Amino acid sequence: MTIDLGFAHFDLPSERRVGIVDVPGHERLIKNMLAGATGIDLVLFVVAADEGVMPQTREHLDILRYLPVHTGIVVLNKIDLLSDGDWLALVKDDLRALTAGTFLEQAPVLEVSAKTGEGIPVLIETIDQMLDPIPARSVDAPVRLPIDRAFVMAGFGTVVTGTLWSGRISAGNVLEILPEKIQVRVRGVQSHGQEVGAGLAGSRVAVNLVGIEKEAIRRGDVLATADVFKPTELMDVRIRLLPGAPALAHQGRVRLYLGSGETIGRVSLLDRQRLEPGETAIAQARLETPMVAAAGDPFVLRRYSPMTTIGGGEVLSPHAPKRRPLAESVKAIEEATSGLAARLEDVLVNVGRTGATTNELARELAAGKTDVESLIREMEPAGKVISVRGRLFHVQAVQDVAAAIRREIDVHHAAAPWRPGIPKDELKTKAFVSGDNRLYAHVLDELIAEGEFEDLGLFIRRKGFVRQLSADDLRLRDQIAAALKRGQFAPPLRGELAAFMPGRDVFDRIFQTLLDEGLVVEVGDGVVFHRDPLEEIKRITAAEVAEKGSVTVASLRDRLGTSRKFALTVLEYFDTIKLTRRVGDARVLLQAHSTRGS
Repeated sequence: MTIDLGFAHFDLPSERRVGIVDVPGHERLIKNMLAGATGIDLVLFVVAADEGVMPQTREHLDILRYLPVHTGIVVLNKIDLLSDGDWLALVKDDLRALTAGTFLEQAPVLEVSAKTGEGIPVLIETIDQMLDPIPARSVDAPVRLPIDRAFVMAGFGTVVTGTLWSGRISAGNVLEILPEKIQVRVRGVQSHGQEVGAGLAGSRVAVNLVGIEKEAIRRGDVLATADVFKPTELMDVRIRLLPGAPALAHQGRVRLYLGSGETIGRVSLLDRQRLEPGETAIAQARLETPMVAAAGDPFVLRRYSPMTTIGGGEVLSPHAPKRRPLAESVKAIEEATSGLAARLEDVLVNVGRTGATTNELARELAAGKTDVESLIREMEPAGKVISVRGRLFHVQAVQDVAAAIRREIDVHHAAAPWRPGIPKDELKTKAFVSGDNRLYAHVLDELIAEGEFEDLGLFIRRKGFVRQLSADDLRLRDQIAAALKRGQFAPPLRGELAAFMPGRDVFDRIFQTLLDEGLVVEVGDGVVFHRDPLEEIKRITAAEVAEKGSVTVASLRDRLGTSRKFALTVLEYFDTIKLTRRVGDARVLLQAHSTRGS
């Protein structure tokens, strides 16, 4: 009796090589059957002609209802043991009743004998024909190999096997074992017993790994492209109970089988307290141990005890937030998971201002890059997504940033109507706390190009905005500017200027006006120069360096006829604007810097 998985391969008349996974039939070994049945394209549903439909036959078909396989052949084996035609007719009637309403309802029923070979040629020809319309799996998607065996081969080391769900595996690839997240390197790949340059999606593969011991790998682990799949313990799912299954209560404990793995968990029903036999519902699966899953993955549910198959379903979102049991939660899940296009849009919405590349989206969705690119091409003309220098953003993120920019500019105009606009760095800090800078620059440029705002160089303002300065403001502005200009190379300090103003708030407003206009420059803490004397100091500094090779605090002090405090503060300011560079106690001129402008 088969108690674990068996593997073989053979060549069809069309010269295609196919792999066979032999799974246990006994009802006590369903766990092993599930590990092997995952990833198959064609089912040979074998029933012993002398025994007919058995309990495990029914459970195997129940399980197959929930796996992504839609093609099969019913094989009546041991036909050589039958001499009673009435019994054979009865077995066929039972099979027709059993498969009614399933993907095997219209499947061919072939009579064979593994012992005598009767009917085997017809079976092989039928397999060949039925494989023709089955589409190839995506090889440009991320690697995902549910592991069903791990062993050590002398002279090679650790080897894992499984049916490659997606992608391609080649020698030299750096992959990872999940959910433990152990990085490994591929030493070699075999498929159907032969060394191959690459194992392709849909085929049975044996992968020789470097960087891990066999004892660290369990059936149910996944070999995958690094940093793509994240183990999960909470998933949005759609489940369907078998018509003859017992009802499932909210928070009911179950065994969940996905890929080649098994875990225990609870089903949180979101819009009811009890799921009746034959019913379908959207729910959350809360797992006791992490599994690797992707949207669209099928799974099978069995009772925690006694272990009988009760239903199954598909993963809608592998990394779900904890949801409250409300009808609104169900609606939100349905809207976000109605297909690859909807899932793609949902991912773009969730990445928000950070955006994503096509490769990142393909990895997140566990989908082929070409499929994602095709959907993006459809979404861009519809205005749902924009591409900014290779990064994709949902239109919602664009609208959010535009609204934040408008809000901050208007708030600034209202709070400081005397300023020419909001400083660019302040606008970005307030309107775009985090995210990809490409998005912010794109949105701001678009708003300016559309005429909504104006770019003043250091400031942004709403088009048509005129700053408000009273006659008194202008008079005080001129007084401060004149005092600083008269001070030349030893101007009054900021605090000294404020002492002669009507109030600190008034002074701060007028002084900020002068800074905005570039008429004065604060070169250090409280040290302020009029721009004209400061330009003269730049020329003097350049002349000193040209004459002596460098300038010191003392030499600049002497040339300016000012105090050491002013000379030192100015030279430190020149260092910060990259006009000079300190070398020991002296400064040299950075030749690439212009001596005009501050």
